[in-house]
This record gives sequence, structure tokens and C-alpha cells, in this order.
Amino acid sequence: MSEIALEVRVQQVLDDYRPTLYMDGGDVELLHIDEAGTAHVKMLGACIDCPISLLTMKLGIQRLLKENFSEITGINAITDVDISALYNRQAPLPVALEQE
Repeated sequence: MSEIALEVRVQQVLDDYRPTLYMDGGDVELLHIDEAGTAHVKMLGACIDCPISLLTMKLGIQRLLKENFSEITGINAITDVDISALYNRQAPLPVALEQE
């Protein structure tokens, strides 16, 4: 089948998986599938800065696509946020309460 047909079929599988993502306020967008079989997806909504989005990607979306499509060799997740920065951020310092 052609690359366009593959993208359509992948989109249908992602559409079936979306309710799982919606439960936590997230979503995923299929951007394209390259010639090497890597599906490039964009994480959206709560998935952007969720600490377990990597697990969702590997154990959910990647596994789902690889099980359904022999043409898919991997997943490349893109976000508007540098995910590594989320793991390196520090908790805000407590603000001292003013005494009256």
C-alpha cells in the first residue's frame, strides 16, 4: 500500500486510541511517516508536560502502531516543550506568609 494509505490507516488506529488520551486531557497528532517507517507524532494537551507521557508513548502508542503495522519501525514524539526540562525543573520555593 502507498504511504498515504498507511497514514490513513495509522490515523484510524490513533482515532480508536484517543479516548484513552482524552481521559487525562491529552491527545496526539500524526504529523507524517517517513521512508524509514518512523511515525512522527505531536503530543498535545496534558500530554505535553505529563511526567508519564514517555510511558504513554512507548507502552501505548508505539506498541499499538507496531502491533498493527509491520511498516512502522518506531515513533518520534514532538512537543512544544522540551520534555527533559520538565524532569530537571525545581519546585517553587515556598513564599513566607506576611504576618499582620
